[in-house]
Amino acid sequence: MITEDETAPSRGLRWFFGVSAVLAAIAGAELFGGASDTDRFFSWTIDPPLTAAFMGAAYWAAMVLLAWAARQRTWARARTALPAVFTIAVLLLVATLVHRDRFHHDLFGRFWEAVYVIVVPLLVYMVWRQVRQAGSVRPGDRPLPGWLRAVLCFQALVMLALGAALFVAPIGASSLWPWALTPLTGRAIGAFLVGFGAAAAFAVADNDLDRLHGAALAYATLGALELAAAALRGGDFSAPAAGVAAYVLFCASVLALGIYGAVRNRGSAQPPDRGIPQP
Repeated sequence: MITEDETAPSRGLRWFFGVSAVLAAIAGAELFGGASDTDRFFSWTIDPPLTAAFMGAAYWAAMVLLAWAARQRTWARARTALPAVFTIAVLLLVATLVHRDRFHHDLFGRFWEAVYVIVVPLLVYMVWRQVRQAGSVRPGDRPLPGWLRAVLCFQALVMLALGAALFVAPIGASSLWPWALTPLTGRAIGAFLVGFGAAAAFAVADNDLDRLHGAALAYATLGALELAAAALRGGDFSAPAAGVAAYVLFCASVLALGIYGAVRNRGSAQPPDRGIPQP
């Protein structure tokens, strides 16, 4: 029987990952680089700029994961991008529909709406087709160390709980966040937290260092860029020093785990294809 480990991801799904990586790169540049200019160059006005920088960092981390997944030759490896990508896309679509009045009535705003309305059902269809063709997945060959799984479990619980609270009740839960949020930005940050929390939980469940190489690279990128955003936009913090310190330490732990996973995989990661197959 063909196993999921031997099944190749479909051409369409690999193209989807590749194009999504490009879009994530553009969104990251608009938000991280243009954090103070979202009133002119983004889909809605974001204030304070630290929120935009946080989202830009998350988009760039997603770009790393998507670009890696687009180049994988087996579905067992490419599928590791789905927990984060699918969760974030669905929750951002919901936030967009709930707060549609907050979006700019220009090219940036309409493009955002169109992308998420198209992306979610398209991704559902592609994954459904892929799963129908794939067989069962076998346990990984290189299980995660016990201490790593424990730390990932803790990080997943924190991100899932805080992200869910911000998404469901962005105003009531905003006191848990170290800077000011609006209902829309609270839900947007909540979407990213739940998405990366789902990725961390999936890493624990999949329990294979080789298959999670791309997730480790994205995790390291996320931690590094969120620390950079905090350093560049530190004046936007409104929480007491202890709350800011807890946030910075958590980001540093994400960076440390991502670097560890990437380094442990450096000599054993699957060689990528030469590029995305031509249609």
